[in-house]
Amino acid sequence: MTELLFHSQDNIAFITLNRPEVLNALRRSMFQQLLDLLDEVARDDSIRVVLITGSGRAFSAGIDLEEISHLFDGSMTMEQARVELDEMQELTRRMVNLPKPIIAAINGIAIGAGAEITIASDIRIASQAASFVFAEVQRGLFQTNGVMHRLPRLIGMGRAAQVMLTGEKIPAQTALEMGLVSRVVPAEMLMDEALKLAHSLTANAPISMRLVKQVLHKSYDLDLEAVMQLETDGTLECLSSRDLQEGVQAFMEKRAPHYTGK
Repeated sequence: MTELLFHSQDNIAFITLNRPEVLNALRRSMFQQLLDLLDEVARDDSIRVVLITGSGRAFSAGIDLEEISHLFDGSMTMEQARVELDEMQELTRRMVNLPKPIIAAINGIAIGAGAEITIASDIRIASQAASFVFAEVQRGLFQTNGVMHRLPRLIGMGRAAQVMLTGEKIPAQTALEMGLVSRVVPAEMLMDEALKLAHSLTANAPISMRLVKQVLHKSYDLDLEAVMQLETDGTLECLSSRDLQEGVQAFMEKRAPHYTGK
């Protein structure tokens, strides 16, 4: 069975974690496949949005512990383990730096590294059947993929401390109240609603969306003056684009714009 399913349609790239028999537990090979797919998406100008979900009843149960047992059975040096972990951590860097928005459609449980993939996404929409667990403390492990940086910025330091120190299960509605997800929908409506959201994004100007994503990810670490400079730089880039001309003309002509990302 193919571990990851991928196709693109209507300017949307669809990535599905596809090991339903083990709740989409992540193997090392899947991390490399995800990196390769993100590179492909970055190069493909026809793709404007990425939609990632899981097959079956889970988004992902996290790292396949059987496959990575060599990291903690004493068969690797600390330096070898560091190299392997850095390779896995690269996934968040690629997701955050991808110049296109990523939507996570969370269809079921998202544990550990599975939850980390959702955190690295730009927008999260969850099924009522979804839940999140940052279970590392219950396994003697530690967070990876930037969760220590991103989660407090999403839900606040106090809530982040509670969910990471306890490893407690976060139901979808609680995740919504925390700000961990932006929407919760019935399970049977998840993909329809995620698709509606994705299509609404594909109608927007690609340059503008790229700049919004870039500056949002930088804004927490910069002061007001630095952010306003980035806003000025972004506006100047848009002013020199054909997409801005198309957007204004479409508004004046009362029609939908046709953006090219130029």
